[in-house]
Amino acid sequence: MRPSRNQPRTQINGIKTGHGIRKTGIKIATWNTLSLYRTGACQNLTYVLDTYGIQIIALQEIRWPGKGQLKVGKYIVYFSGMEEGHAFGCGFAVHESLEPYIKEFNPISERITLLRVDTKPLNIILVCVHAPTETREENMKDAFYEDLTQVYDKLPGNVIKLVIGDLIAKCGK
Repeated sequence: MRPSRNQPRTQINGIKTGHGIRKTGIKIATWNTLSLYRTGACQNLTYVLDTYGIQIIALQEIRWPGKGQLKVGKYIVYFSGMEEGHAFGCGFAVHESLEPYIKEFNPISERITLLRVDTKPLNIILVCVHAPTETREENMKDAFYEDLTQVYDKLPGNVIKLVIGDLIAKCGK
């Protein structure tokens, strides 16, 4: 997996197009890791993030117990998992260059976390979710979506809101 080396055209027939001249941006991604509780999983995570130049990534199925943050290479991993056992868990990995802009990490549950990033002209609030599968009980799915709705409704209106993660869409049988 190597990123493309193609570059945008900056001139067509001697006329500047303006392509290739971009202001600084934040590259945001999401990844269901299936587990960071394995040997070498964190090294693989940092390698992939460095390769693709991703500054913030929403992670699902981290499988680390408890809540907190941990420095892994050039990244700070904010996580929320179950208190006992190595199941579920979600969070964010943020490049160390963006650490001063992180204003809040709020671990709502092992399936919902929130990250507030101080940007201009508007702040960004990222909500990382890991939805229960279709085979789970109805009351568990209803409780998850009710929690997500409450979290989203409590967010202020003057920010960019991104709900990202593994929403587990199941099509067919």
